[in-house]
Amino acid sequence: MACLQHPDREQPVYLMAHHTIGRRQGAVDTRITSAEISGIHAAIQWTGTHWNIRDLSRNGTWVNDQQLVPAKNYQLQLGDKVAFGRADNPLWAVENLDAPENLLIDLRTGEAQYLERYHLLPDERDPVATLHLNPVTGQWLYELTGNSNGGENARVVKHGDRIDCGRHGWQLFLADNQGTTKELSLEQLSIADFKLRFISSYHEEHVQMQLIREKVKVPLPGRSHHYLLLYLARARIRDIKRGLDPEFQGWIPIQVATQELGLTPNSINMQLFRARKQIAESLPDAIDTSALVERRAWEIRLGCGQFEIYKGSQLEAHTSGAETVNEQ
Repeated sequence: MACLQHPDREQPVYLMAHHTIGRRQGAVDTRITSAEISGIHAAIQWTGTHWNIRDLSRNGTWVNDQQLVPAKNYQLQLGDKVAFGRADNPLWAVENLDAPENLLIDLRTGEAQYLERYHLLPDERDPVATLHLNPVTGQWLYELTGNSNGGENARVVKHGDRIDCGRHGWQLFLADNQGTTKELSLEQLSIADFKLRFISSYHEEHVQMQLIREKVKVPLPGRSHHYLLLYLARARIRDIKRGLDPEFQGWIPIQVATQELGLTPNSINMQLFRARKQIAESLPDAIDTSALVERRAWEIRLGCGQFEIYKGSQLEAHTSGAETVNEQ
Protein backbone atom coordinates (compact mmCIF):
# COMPACT_ATOMS: atom_id res chain seq x y z
CA MET A 1 0.00 0.00 0.00
CA ALA A 2 1.98 2.96 -1.32
CA CYS A 3 2.03 5.93 1.03
CA LEU A 4 3.69 9.17 2.07
CA GLN A 5 4.19 10.01 5.72
CA HIS A 6 2.47 13.28 6.57
CA PRO A 7 4.91 15.60 8.37
CA ASP A 8 2.40 16.55 11.09
CA ARG A 9 0.31 13.40 11.51
CA GLU A 10 0.88 9.80 12.50
CA GLN A 11 -1.50 8.44 9.85
CA PRO A 12 0.14 8.04 6.42
CA VAL A 13 -1.37 9.37 3.21
CA TYR A 14 -2.18 6.39 0.98
CA LEU A 15 -1.69 6.94 -2.74
CA MET A 16 -4.27 6.48 -5.45
CA ALA A 17 -3.06 5.27 -8.84
CA HIS A 18 -3.23 8.92 -9.96
CA HIS A 19 -2.88 11.10 -6.89
CA THR A 20 -3.01 14.89 -6.90
CA ILE A 21 -1.80 17.27 -4.18
CA GLY A 22 -2.75 20.93 -3.91
CA ARG A 23 -4.81 23.65 -2.25
CA ARG A 24 -8.06 23.53 -4.24
CA GLN A 25 -10.73 21.86 -2.13
CA GLY A 26 -12.67 19.17 -3.97
CA ALA A 27 -10.19 19.09 -6.87
CA VAL A 28 -7.26 17.21 -5.27
CA ASP A 29 -6.79 13.96 -3.39
CA THR A 30 -4.58 15.47 -0.66
CA ARG A 31 -5.09 19.08 0.34
CA ILE A 32 -2.40 21.44 1.72
CA THR A 33 -3.81 24.81 2.72
CA SER A 34 -0.60 26.92 2.78
CA ALA A 35 -0.75 30.07 0.65
CA GLU A 36 2.24 29.12 -1.54
CA ILE A 37 0.60 25.85 -2.61
CA SER A 38 -1.02 25.93 -6.07
CA GLY A 39 -4.57 24.74 -6.69
CA ILE A 40 -3.22 21.53 -8.22
CA HIS A 41 0.41 21.57 -7.12
CA ALA A 42 1.81 18.12 -7.97
CA ALA A 43 0.76 14.71 -9.22
CA ILE A 44 2.03 11.26 -8.24
CA GLN A 45 1.20 8.41 -10.63
CA TRP A 46 1.64 4.65 -10.78
CA THR A 47 3.06 3.56 -14.16
CA GLY A 48 2.53 -0.16 -13.70
CA THR A 49 6.10 -0.70 -12.51
CA HIS A 50 6.97 2.36 -10.41
CA TRP A 51 5.72 5.72 -9.08
CA ASN A 52 6.47 9.08 -10.72
CA ILE A 53 6.04 12.56 -9.25
CA ARG A 54 5.45 15.61 -11.43
CA ASP A 55 5.49 19.29 -10.42
CA LEU A 56 2.50 21.30 -11.72
CA SER A 57 2.93 24.42 -9.59
CA ARG A 58 4.10 28.02 -9.69
CA ASN A 59 6.26 27.81 -6.56
CA GLY A 60 7.93 24.46 -7.05
CA THR A 61 8.25 20.94 -5.65
CA TRP A 62 11.47 19.61 -4.11
CA VAL A 63 12.70 16.02 -3.73
CA ASN A 64 15.71 15.58 -1.46
CA ASP A 65 16.36 19.36 -1.63
CA GLN A 66 16.44 19.32 -5.45
CA GLN A 67 13.79 21.34 -7.25
CA LEU A 68 11.91 19.37 -9.91
CA VAL A 69 11.73 20.59 -13.50
CA PRO A 70 8.06 21.60 -13.98
CA ALA A 71 5.86 19.04 -15.78
CA LYS A 72 8.72 16.50 -15.95
CA ASN A 73 8.36 13.05 -14.39
CA TYR A 74 10.73 12.03 -11.59
CA GLN A 75 10.78 8.46 -10.29
CA LEU A 76 10.24 8.25 -6.56
CA GLN A 77 12.50 6.12 -4.38
CA LEU A 78 11.93 4.75 -0.89
CA GLY A 79 13.08 7.27 1.70
CA ASP A 80 12.76 10.31 -0.58
CA LYS A 81 11.83 13.54 1.21
CA VAL A 82 9.36 15.76 -0.65
CA ALA A 83 8.58 19.43 0.01
CA PHE A 84 5.79 21.39 -1.67
CA GLY A 85 5.89 25.18 -2.23
CA ARG A 86 9.25 25.95 -0.64
CA ALA A 87 12.33 23.82 0.01
CA ASP A 88 12.13 24.54 3.75
CA ASN A 89 8.46 23.55 4.06
CA PRO A 90 7.63 20.40 6.08
CA LEU A 91 8.96 17.24 4.45
CA TRP A 92 6.79 14.33 3.34
CA ALA A 93 8.64 11.01 3.53
CA VAL A 94 8.14 8.26 0.92
CA GLU A 95 7.46 5.21 3.12
CA ASN A 96 6.04 2.62 0.73
CA LEU A 97 6.13 2.23 -3.05
CA ASP A 98 4.06 -0.93 -3.53
CA ALA A 99 1.42 -1.04 -6.25
CA PRO A 100 -1.82 0.83 -5.44
CA GLU A 101 -4.38 -1.15 -3.44
CA ASN A 102 -8.02 -0.72 -2.43
CA LEU A 103 -8.17 -0.30 1.34
CA LEU A 104 -10.40 0.02 4.36
CA ILE A 105 -8.90 2.54 6.77
CA ASP A 106 -9.93 2.17 10.41
CA LEU A 107 -11.36 5.50 11.56
CA ARG A 108 -10.20 4.97 15.14
CA THR A 109 -6.67 3.64 14.69
CA GLY A 110 -5.82 4.75 11.15
CA GLU A 111 -4.71 1.21 10.31
CA ALA A 112 -5.42 0.01 6.79
CA GLN A 113 -6.46 -3.43 5.59
CA TYR A 114 -6.52 -4.65 2.00
CA LEU A 115 -10.01 -4.68 0.50
CA GLU A 116 -10.93 -7.98 -1.10
CA ARG A 117 -13.32 -8.10 -4.06
CA TYR A 118 -15.82 -9.74 -1.70
CA HIS A 119 -15.12 -8.51 1.82
CA LEU A 120 -16.95 -9.58 4.99
CA LEU A 121 -17.36 -7.05 7.81
CA PRO A 122 -16.40 -6.62 10.56
CA ASP A 123 -14.52 -9.91 10.07
CA GLU A 124 -14.72 -13.39 8.55
CA ARG A 125 -15.81 -15.11 11.78
CA ASP A 126 -18.96 -13.15 12.50
CA PRO A 127 -19.94 -11.10 9.46
CA VAL A 128 -22.65 -8.49 9.80
CA ALA A 129 -22.26 -6.98 6.33
CA THR A 130 -20.46 -7.42 3.06
CA LEU A 131 -18.63 -5.00 0.80
CA HIS A 132 -18.27 -6.31 -2.73
CA LEU A 133 -17.56 -5.23 -6.29
CA ASN A 134 -20.20 -5.65 -8.99
CA PRO A 135 -18.04 -6.27 -12.09
CA VAL A 136 -20.91 -5.44 -14.45
CA THR A 137 -21.46 -1.89 -13.16
CA GLY A 138 -18.00 -1.36 -11.66
CA GLN A 139 -19.66 -0.23 -8.42
CA TRP A 140 -18.90 -1.23 -4.84
CA LEU A 141 -21.94 -2.33 -2.83
CA TYR A 142 -22.38 -2.39 0.94
CA GLU A 143 -24.99 -4.91 2.10
CA LEU A 144 -26.17 -5.94 5.56
CA THR A 145 -26.53 -9.66 6.25
CA GLY A 146 -29.39 -9.29 8.69
CA ASN A 147 -32.05 -8.01 6.29
CA SER A 148 -34.00 -10.70 4.46
CA ASN A 149 -36.49 -8.34 2.84
CA GLY A 150 -35.16 -8.42 -0.71
CA GLY A 151 -31.95 -6.76 -1.85
CA GLU A 152 -32.94 -3.17 -1.18
CA ASN A 153 -30.48 -2.99 1.70
CA ALA A 154 -27.52 -3.00 -0.72
CA ARG A 155 -26.25 0.51 -1.37
CA VAL A 156 -23.56 1.91 -3.64
CA VAL A 157 -20.48 3.27 -1.86
CA LYS A 158 -17.69 5.38 -3.34
CA HIS A 159 -14.13 6.39 -2.64
CA GLY A 160 -13.91 8.35 0.60
CA ASP A 161 -17.25 7.14 1.98
CA ARG A 162 -17.56 6.20 5.63
CA ILE A 163 -18.53 2.56 6.26
CA ASP A 164 -20.12 1.87 9.65
CA CYS A 165 -20.70 -1.68 10.84
CA GLY A 166 -21.68 -2.17 14.47
CA ARG A 167 -19.03 -0.53 16.65
CA HIS A 168 -16.57 -0.40 13.78
CA GLY A 169 -16.02 2.35 11.24
CA TRP A 170 -13.80 2.63 8.18
CA GLN A 171 -13.11 4.98 5.34
CA LEU A 172 -13.29 3.40 1.90
CA PHE A 173 -10.14 4.00 -0.14
CA LEU A 174 -10.36 3.01 -3.81
CA ALA A 175 -6.91 3.37 -5.30
CA ASP A 176 -8.16 3.46 -8.89
CA ASN A 177 -11.75 4.46 -9.57
CA GLN A 178 -11.19 3.36 -13.17
CA GLY A 179 -9.94 -0.05 -12.04
CA THR A 180 -12.91 -1.93 -13.47
CA THR A 181 -12.39 -0.66 -17.05
CA LYS A 182 -10.50 -3.79 -18.06
CA GLU A 183 -13.07 -6.05 -16.47
CA LEU A 184 -15.92 -4.31 -18.27
CA SER A 185 -14.21 -4.95 -21.61
CA LEU A 186 -14.31 -8.72 -21.09
CA GLU A 187 -17.17 -11.02 -22.03
CA GLN A 188 -19.69 -10.50 -19.27
CA LEU A 189 -20.57 -13.72 -17.50
CA SER A 190 -22.80 -14.37 -14.52
CA ILE A 191 -22.77 -17.28 -12.11
CA ALA A 192 -26.11 -18.15 -13.75
CA ASP A 193 -24.11 -19.06 -16.90
CA PHE A 194 -22.50 -21.94 -14.97
CA LYS A 195 -23.92 -25.32 -14.08
CA LEU A 196 -23.72 -26.16 -10.37
CA ARG A 197 -22.92 -29.75 -9.47
CA PHE A 198 -23.74 -30.87 -5.93
CA ILE A 199 -22.13 -34.05 -4.62
CA SER A 200 -23.35 -35.17 -1.21
CA SER A 201 -22.36 -38.14 0.90
CA TYR A 202 -25.04 -40.82 1.36
CA HIS A 203 -25.96 -39.51 4.81
CA GLU A 204 -25.46 -35.88 3.66
CA GLU A 205 -22.89 -35.03 6.33
CA HIS A 206 -20.69 -33.60 3.55
CA VAL A 207 -21.64 -31.65 0.43
CA GLN A 208 -19.19 -30.52 -2.23
CA MET A 209 -19.79 -28.28 -5.21
CA GLN A 210 -18.35 -27.88 -8.67
CA LEU A 211 -18.86 -24.99 -11.12
CA ILE A 212 -19.05 -26.17 -14.73
CA ARG A 213 -19.12 -24.25 -17.99
CA GLU A 214 -18.11 -25.75 -21.33
CA LYS A 215 -14.70 -27.34 -20.69
CA VAL A 216 -14.10 -25.51 -17.41
CA LYS A 217 -14.72 -27.30 -14.09
CA VAL A 218 -13.95 -25.49 -10.85
CA PRO A 219 -14.12 -27.65 -7.69
CA LEU A 220 -14.94 -25.88 -4.42
CA PRO A 221 -13.70 -27.19 -1.06
CA GLY A 222 -16.58 -28.48 1.07
CA ARG A 223 -18.25 -25.85 3.27
CA SER A 224 -21.37 -25.82 5.45
CA HIS A 225 -23.09 -23.34 3.13
CA HIS A 226 -23.09 -25.94 0.33
CA TYR A 227 -25.89 -27.79 2.11
CA LEU A 228 -27.99 -24.61 2.16
CA LEU A 229 -27.52 -24.21 -1.61
CA LEU A 230 -28.38 -27.89 -2.07
CA TYR A 231 -31.57 -27.31 -0.04
CA LEU A 232 -32.52 -24.45 -2.36
CA ALA A 233 -31.71 -26.54 -5.45
CA ARG A 234 -34.05 -29.30 -4.28
CA ALA A 235 -36.80 -26.73 -3.71
CA ARG A 236 -36.44 -25.64 -7.31
CA ILE A 237 -36.51 -29.26 -8.48
CA ARG A 238 -39.80 -29.84 -6.64
CA ASP A 239 -41.42 -26.86 -8.33
CA ILE A 240 -40.16 -27.90 -11.77
CA LYS A 241 -41.79 -31.31 -11.21
CA ARG A 242 -45.01 -29.55 -10.23
CA GLY A 243 -44.96 -27.70 -13.56
CA LEU A 244 -44.62 -24.18 -12.17
CA ASP A 245 -43.46 -21.43 -14.51
CA PRO A 246 -39.74 -20.62 -14.15
CA GLU A 247 -40.41 -17.27 -12.46
CA PHE A 248 -42.25 -19.05 -9.63
CA GLN A 249 -39.85 -21.97 -9.16
CA GLY A 250 -37.81 -22.50 -6.03
CA TRP A 251 -38.97 -19.65 -3.79
CA ILE A 252 -38.70 -20.55 -0.10
CA PRO A 253 -39.96 -18.30 2.73
CA ILE A 254 -37.14 -17.46 5.13
CA GLN A 255 -39.33 -18.63 8.02
CA VAL A 256 -39.76 -22.08 6.41
CA ALA A 257 -36.04 -22.38 5.72
CA THR A 258 -35.16 -21.54 9.32
CA GLN A 259 -37.55 -24.22 10.62
CA GLU A 260 -36.42 -26.94 8.21
CA LEU A 261 -32.69 -26.23 8.50
CA GLY A 262 -32.57 -25.32 12.19
CA LEU A 263 -30.86 -22.00 11.43
CA THR A 264 -31.64 -18.42 12.38
CA PRO A 265 -32.38 -15.88 9.62
CA ASN A 266 -29.05 -14.21 10.30
CA SER A 267 -27.23 -17.56 10.04
CA ILE A 268 -28.85 -18.18 6.66
CA ASN A 269 -27.79 -14.76 5.44
CA MET A 270 -24.22 -15.28 6.70
CA GLN A 271 -24.01 -18.62 4.89
CA LEU A 272 -25.29 -17.06 1.67
CA PHE A 273 -22.68 -14.31 1.86
CA ARG A 274 -19.95 -16.87 2.55
CA ALA A 275 -21.14 -18.89 -0.46
CA ARG A 276 -20.95 -15.84 -2.73
CA LYS A 277 -17.52 -14.98 -1.35
CA GLN A 278 -16.15 -18.49 -1.92
CA ILE A 279 -17.43 -18.56 -5.50
CA ALA A 280 -16.25 -15.01 -6.22
CA GLU A 281 -12.74 -15.97 -5.09
CA SER A 282 -12.78 -19.10 -7.28
CA LEU A 283 -13.79 -17.39 -10.54
CA PRO A 284 -12.19 -14.58 -12.58
CA ASP A 285 -12.93 -11.07 -11.39
CA ALA A 286 -15.17 -10.21 -14.36
CA ILE A 287 -17.80 -12.85 -13.46
CA ASP A 288 -20.78 -11.52 -11.51
CA THR A 289 -21.78 -13.75 -8.57
CA SER A 290 -24.68 -11.64 -7.33
CA ALA A 291 -27.25 -13.90 -9.04
CA LEU A 292 -26.25 -16.99 -7.04
CA VAL A 293 -29.23 -16.49 -4.72
CA GLU A 294 -32.21 -14.30 -5.56
CA ARG A 295 -34.32 -12.46 -3.00
CA ARG A 296 -37.73 -10.97 -2.79
CA ALA A 297 -39.89 -10.00 0.22
CA TRP A 298 -38.82 -12.50 2.92
CA GLU A 299 -38.16 -15.25 0.37
CA ILE A 300 -35.05 -16.65 -1.28
CA ARG A 301 -34.25 -19.09 -4.08
CA LEU A 302 -31.27 -20.48 -5.95
CA GLY A 303 -30.65 -18.13 -8.86
CA CYS A 304 -28.97 -20.70 -11.10
CA GLY A 305 -31.30 -22.71 -13.33
CA GLN A 306 -28.68 -25.27 -14.38
CA PHE A 307 -27.60 -27.78 -11.78
CA GLU A 308 -27.28 -31.47 -11.02
CA ILE A 309 -27.39 -33.32 -7.74
CA TYR A 310 -25.46 -36.48 -6.93
CA LYS A 311 -25.78 -38.60 -3.82
CA GLY A 312 -22.52 -40.46 -3.77
CA SER A 313 -22.00 -41.59 -7.36
CA GLN A 314 -25.72 -41.80 -8.16
CA LEU A 315 -27.47 -38.98 -10.02
CA GLU A 316 -30.43 -37.82 -7.94
CA ALA A 317 -31.74 -35.09 -10.24
CA HIS A 318 -30.67 -32.54 -12.78
CA THR A 319 -32.07 -29.66 -14.79
CA SER A 320 -31.65 -28.56 -18.36
CA GLY A 321 -32.12 -24.81 -18.16
CA ALA A 322 -35.13 -24.74 -15.85
CA GLU A 323 -37.54 -26.88 -17.85
CA THR A 324 -36.81 -30.59 -17.45
CA VAL A 325 -35.85 -32.92 -14.63
CA ASN A 326 -34.38 -36.40 -14.92
CA GLU A 327 -34.01 -38.68 -11.94
CA GLN A 328 -32.42 -42.05 -11.42
